[in-house]
Amino acid sequence: MAQLNITLNQEEILQLIASDRNDAFVKLLQASLNCILKAESTEQLKAEPYERTEERTGSRNGFRDRPLTTRIGKI
Repeated sequence: MAQLNITLNQEEILQLIASDRNDAFVKLLQASLNCILKAESTEQLKAEPYERTEERTGSRNGFRDRPLTTRIGKI
């Protein structure tokens, strides 16, 4: 499995918490999960989006919104 580094900007996080404290964790978790899913797709296909390589094993079909129900609500 690939190693994934997620960088969080402290100023953006503080601004998010200051503006909407209840929704801040949901937005952070949503952004993190989307990064993870994109990285897994890239690893599985052996190519970045729109990249053409000899090792590429498939194609991307696009994205669609799907809710994920968690203890903190829908993401």
